[in-house]
Amino acid sequence: MKSKDKISILVADDLKIKNNNILSESQYAIEIKTGISNEEILLLREDYKVLIIKSQRKLNKLFLSRCSFDTICTASKGFDHIDTDYAKKRGIRIINSENGNYIAAAEHTFALILDIFKNTHLSDNLVRSGKFDFWNFKRQNLYGKKIGIIGTGKVGTKVAELSKAFGMEVLANETDTMVMTKNKFLDYYNLDKVLRDSDIITLHIPYNKANDKFIDRRKFLLMKKNAVFINTSRGGVIDEKALITVLKSRKKFRAGLDVFEKEPYINKELKKLNNVILTNHIAGKTLESADNIINEILIQVKKIDEKISIY
Repeated sequence: MKSKDKISILVADDLKIKNNNILSESQYAIEIKTGISNEEILLLREDYKVLIIKSQRKLNKLFLSRCSFDTICTASKGFDHIDTDYAKKRGIRIINSENGNYIAAAEHTFALILDIFKNTHLSDNLVRSGKFDFWNFKRQNLYGKKIGIIGTGKVGTKVAELSKAFGMEVLANETDTMVMTKNKFLDYYNLDKVLRDSDIITLHIPYNKANDKFIDRRKFLLMKKNAVFINTSRGGVIDEKALITVLKSRKKFRAGLDVFEKEPYINKELKKLNNVILTNHIAGKTLESADNIINEILIQVKKIDEKISIY
């Protein structure tokens, strides 16, 4: 039984909360109900004030219109799975993690790039099938290559730092002048030049209405015929069908995708292609980032309680 004096928090997804000591037991009552559906959440009689979820859970207008939460926390940087416009109208505060997984996402971006350039997955298969002496497949250096980074927030900036460590030339593109001013170590160019001149193009922009299918057929066709395209941001920021068409028509064009348009359902055509590497939306998901994300979210919850008497 929760004390009426405590702030009640419902954790609806599998997150490492139990051994976290950021929120004191004397002030907060945390209950974990892993795997509970949205409908089951709405039927709970307990008066929870805070909901903590993963990005896989979709919170639409209907759910938000019926729930009684003051604050909803998502264990992710993105919050396109929540109808934030309607949440704002209802006065529901949305908390996300800006810093928790950017290093993991940047490293995974490079993992895809390295796998494509070094062909490590193919080499592993050859060794396992007894073809140790078969070396007739393409491998390339990253040194000296041009990498186009579209979006230089925390993830894009970290990718730029890693790129420079590999001796690559960075062509950056950004729409936020404040971000550009802060990143004095980067050279910025217009988008078409980045797409035309880069050997590798990696995308690090949020999904919103303005960015829906941001990389479309025209932009894919601007890229070099042997370019490498990476997306670890959100599936909706590219025209997936246009990418598939390019991958089919340009056999030297390669891609690495960690995110997809209709997750968890993946376009069957993508699975048939040999010039694309697919990972299951794990770029920002490491042991370290999981801890960082939860810590950042809970610190924000604590700060809200300390500064604003909303409960």
